[in-house]
Amino acid sequence: MRLGEKIKQLRREKGFSQGILEQRSGVNSKLLSKYENNRIIPTADTLKKIAEGLGTSADYLLFDNAPKTGLSQLQDLELFELFQEVENLSRENKDMIKNLIGAVIVKNKVQDALNPAHEEPWENRMRKTLSKLRHGAKECTEAEIFQIVDDAVKAVRLEENKRAN
Repeated sequence: MRLGEKIKQLRREKGFSQGILEQRSGVNSKLLSKYENNRIIPTADTLKKIAEGLGTSADYLLFDNAPKTGLSQLQDLELFELFQEVENLSRENKDMIKNLIGAVIVKNKVQDALNPAHEEPWENRMRKTLSKLRHGAKECTEAEIFQIVDDAVKAVRLEENKRAN
């Protein structure tokens, strides 16, 4: 998609008129029209203003594969280098790494939800939570309780995937 088309599409997605984008970005609406119709190309400074007015990054407007929040700015150089290596792996290995990362993130969110203020190990907090579950659900077996927890983790992942898309 061309730059002007991307600007127009994102402006419309946000529900902005060219006048509103002019107010938000400081870029004249007549110029915005010319940019959107690919009659002229904005300067780097103007593109930055438009991107800020749209609440996105200039990277998103310029590159087809950039997320709306812009290209990644990983602070951890070692992690960045590892992700560069992952790019060269097979689709199957990439999917496995994504699943592993997703599982670690979900585990940390569950840990934080269980008891974010304590330094107590996650396993101990989970045992206490399961104990409370057992007490409140005496008719459930331990296996059923573990299944409930597994289902809850899956539901959290599903919800996160819906939000991401």
